[in-house]
Amino acid sequence: MSQSKEVLLNTRVGELVANDFRTAHIFSQHGIDFCCGGGITLERAISRFNADEDALLNALLALDENTVTDQGLTELPLPDLLNYIEATHHTFVREKAPLLVEYSQKMVRAHGENHSEIKPLAGWITALVDDLMPHLMKEEQILFPAILGLHNQVESQTCFGHISNPINAMQYEHDDALQIMEKISELTNGFQPPEHACTTWRVCYASLAEFDADLKQHIYIENNVLFPKAIALTA
Repeated sequence: MSQSKEVLLNTRVGELVANDFRTAHIFSQHGIDFCCGGGITLERAISRFNADEDALLNALLALDENTVTDQGLTELPLPDLLNYIEATHHTFVREKAPLLVEYSQKMVRAHGENHSEIKPLAGWITALVDDLMPHLMKEEQILFPAILGLHNQVESQTCFGHISNPINAMQYEHDDALQIMEKISELTNGFQPPEHACTTWRVCYASLAEFDADLKQHIYIENNVLFPKAIALTA
């Protein structure tokens, strides 16, 4: 963003979204209509939608600071790697997945009858979210604590036997999620919106591209860094 609060307040909402689609997520979370209401300044939008000005501006100004690098992940101690995955990738899914569902449902209502790809797309997005949410819970409540127990050499009673069993299950679920993401990519022409697309449509596709990139990175780290480290503890 690299802008002052004063500049942000005097910029039109639609212009902010056009310059950085990530702002749309923040506007959605604060109840600001960035699609039909995008022609007014942020200051007027905050007043119209009764948003928390300080919280909103701070979130917008923090966008540049939220870039995370994955350098040195292989060298991270196992507890730190688990924390990193939860704080970075699991948090990302929980924040962005409901917004993807929201955007796709808006598209169904506005364009579903005239564009045949919209309803299937919304269905696949819902399927992806329905797969990922319980997957995160299984990792956080079952697999990750078991890995941490192995690392700390703590004897624990588990119902799944060897640690490779839940790891294999999670890898199957990773494959399922990637296959759904591939379907979504095909339906959206590689996340490229048509020229006639409205702002919500464009934000949805840009958000899906971001989600796809994060999911692939997330799965790569678990499959190729975390899981081999965990299995090595049982050797």
